[in-house]
Amino acid sequence: MTSLFSEKIVPYHGIDTITLGMTLSEVRNYLKNNKIPFNQAMESNKECTPPIPWISITVDDSLSMSFVKDILFEMSFEGKCSGRLPNGVGIGTEMKELERLDPSLEYDDDDEVFVSQDGYWIIDDIDSGKVKTITVFLEEVESDDFFDYEWTNKYLK
Repeated sequence: MTSLFSEKIVPYHGIDTITLGMTLSEVRNYLKNNKIPFNQAMESNKECTPPIPWISITVDDSLSMSFVKDILFEMSFEGKCSGRLPNGVGIGTEMKELERLDPSLEYDDDDEVFVSQDGYWIIDDIDSGKVKTITVFLEEVESDDFFDYEWTNKYLK
């Protein structure tokens, strides 16, 4: 179980054992087979068009995963996760160090995240000045067509 929390975090990919684009059942089976406890919840999205629910799976203060139409499109690492991005950034990295390692970072006021041109988002802990959450996602998340969800078809086997 420890390896899940220390694997390299790769933008637009995920980690070696759980990759973006996997189906909900593939991820659930992986977690169950490896005896990794998790919680699952659903957000109805009734007010959205189209009103397609999102499902989230959380693993022990370290990993949250978001699914739409049963496709994993986003992974957020936090807390107990010791994995690092290819540039060396991990949970607990000083924000000053992050800015040195990735000068492309820009703050998004709407989502309150730092956005990297390298395909990840960062949430900082204002009190400590350190990286609190690292989020990687499918390339489609940044597309204007994300919310039509047609892109999910290419991931369904």
